[in-house]
Amino acid sequence: MKQLKFWIGLVVSVVCIWFALQGIQFDKVGDSLGSLNWLYLLLYIPPYFIVLGLKVTRWHLLFYPDSRVHYPRLFSSLMISYLWNTILPARLGEVVRAYVVSRSEKIGVARVLSTILLEKILDIITMMLFLLILLPFLSVEDWIKQSALILGGGVLLGFLVCMLMAARRREAEKVIGWFLNKLPAKISSKLDKFVVEILDSLKVLLNFKISLNLWFQSILMWCFNITLYLLIAWAINLNMTFEQGVLVMITTNLGMAVPSSPGYVGSFELVIKLTLLPFFPGKESLILTFALLQHVVSFLPVIILGAFYSWREGLSLGKVEQVKPSEYSEEDAISSSKSGL
Repeated sequence: MKQLKFWIGLVVSVVCIWFALQGIQFDKVGDSLGSLNWLYLLLYIPPYFIVLGLKVTRWHLLFYPDSRVHYPRLFSSLMISYLWNTILPARLGEVVRAYVVSRSEKIGVARVLSTILLEKILDIITMMLFLLILLPFLSVEDWIKQSALILGGGVLLGFLVCMLMAARRREAEKVIGWFLNKLPAKISSKLDKFVVEILDSLKVLLNFKISLNLWFQSILMWCFNITLYLLIAWAINLNMTFEQGVLVMITTNLGMAVPSSPGYVGSFELVIKLTLLPFFPGKESLILTFALLQHVVSFLPVIILGAFYSWREGLSLGKVEQVKPSEYSEEDAISSSKSGL
């Protein structure tokens, strides 16, 4: 099965690379890279680390009211997840992130995973809000606007259902319990604990003060994220607007969910090309330059940091593959923090 996942990802990447390279003039790519405006690359550094800092502070809030977790541990585990997300399929680096925090902070993996899930919900909702607000100002086909409206509406509806479940906890547990009872006992018992943790995490959003803080940090973080895309575009003289920056940011984040080879090679570049080509017809080479540069500067620093923290934690591919979060409890986290991986 592991070999199958590898070959599927490799085939997807090869196909994406082939399509991404269509119409590319490599001499123009070299010229664009050779004439970089380094001032924009220097300006890239502060917002890059501001985004990482906001990710950590927001994640810390999601553990409320538990204050045992420490900021340095959250930062190191976040860097570790970036590394392993480029290696493992289906973004399983998030499971590694949960495991690292769990064993050091003596918190159950299910609890940590529930905060990561809520983090993703906040990100998706924030991106959809950006998209829905800016959609009228984008010159795209009507079917794309309609698809975006349907997607955005579905996401917002799903979020409202989650909020209703958190507010009506007892009723939500009864409904979910009814569905879980239809599953085999071994599976339902594991899912039941995770569902409880998710409902507990959702309670954070019912706290007005904390929820306001979470949404503010989410919006601010994604504004800085858009700025990063714009700075790279401007560094190669690609006149990207704020609205286009929002669109390419959303599509690349969604595109990274597609199975591919390590590092999202090929899929990342193709998604950017398909997103920007309607706005910059005939500029395939400049768009590929932007995609390559964005890929390197956004992933390389966190991968290097992730490799360092993985080495410090003693994590290897063999050890990571042994992690079974569904069988990992808070008691396991406590004993593991004493004995090591």
